[in-house]
Amino acid sequence: MQKVRIGIIGAGGIANNHAHYYRQLPEVELAAVADIVEERAKDFAVRWGIPPSNVFTDYVEMLESVELDAVSVCTPHAVHAKPTIEALKRGVHVLVEKPMASKAADALEMYRAARASGKILMVGFQTRWSPELRAARKIVQSGALGKVYYAEATLGGRRRGIPGSPSFLKRELAGGGALLDIGCYAIDNMMYVLGHPTPLTVSAVTAAAIGPQREAVVEGGWGWDPSMFEVEDFAAAFIRFEGGLTVVFKESWAMHANSLGSAFVLGTKGGLKLSPLELYRDEFGFMTTTTFVLPQVDIYRERIRNFVEAVKRGGPSPIDPREIVIEMFIIDAIYESAAKGREVEVKLPPEVLKP
Repeated sequence: MQKVRIGIIGAGGIANNHAHYYRQLPEVELAAVADIVEERAKDFAVRWGIPPSNVFTDYVEMLESVELDAVSVCTPHAVHAKPTIEALKRGVHVLVEKPMASKAADALEMYRAARASGKILMVGFQTRWSPELRAARKIVQSGALGKVYYAEATLGGRRRGIPGSPSFLKRELAGGGALLDIGCYAIDNMMYVLGHPTPLTVSAVTAAAIGPQREAVVEGGWGWDPSMFEVEDFAAAFIRFEGGLTVVFKESWAMHANSLGSAFVLGTKGGLKLSPLELYRDEFGFMTTTTFVLPQVDIYRERIRNFVEAVKRGGPSPIDPREIVIEMFIIDAIYESAAKGREVEVKLPPEVLKP
């Protein structure tokens, strides 16, 4: 069987996760790597068995020099768009790390490039393979909750979990903070569970409440340099959707609390909570609570395996990039609303609306 030849763009920490799971698939060959830091690219190549001749500091040179079927784009958030578009234009499938981009306009251009090329563009939300989220989505789709009217989207927040790398803290590289880094998961999880409703308006706040404080770098927390902190560590939003649905979003890298609570969904006939998954209904004249026995799944492995299978088939993407573009417009609206101090419209281009 012909090998699926994979290139890696950006050899930082998350790239090793991709390489680890690619190496578990016998049909995959890790063929090339590019990183602006030459020593990091060389070290990555040695670790994962990539030939020294296929190590580059320029991803364009890599794409021109090595025949590849697909690439994983593992660069900082604000640098996702250009290598993704370049690869797609050259007929190479792309798995790009989350968030899709740092701005909705860039995400839209990535989506357009994928449509024009006919190649796969998959955003790496491994949580799409979470048994809990898949079960929650089935429950909502079954109608067991009745008409869904309210939900809260969160991962629960971190008491003190600000990443240490400047690529997360400097706006030029990160594009944003907690909202882009982990808030994108909370938003995608809930959009997936709810069946990707169409957003209308957003009223939001963001804050850099803890990150700039040197005394906040405490024992038992993650270490970071407060002098480099240029992004937000907290974001919350009130999001209105078509059909009368409202979703409250909240996420934090650092706070003086143990948790922001769990994600949940309320409907006229039932409700559900995540982490752990519980279903609440009225049955036989009694209030009932249903718990679920869920399988154990390595969601990172499933992300890579499904991407490779799609590459072998020639598509479609296991995660529709159109869905993620819409989520990026929600994130843009959160930043806009927070900056303006008022509710704003989610300005979706017609090409990403459901047919």
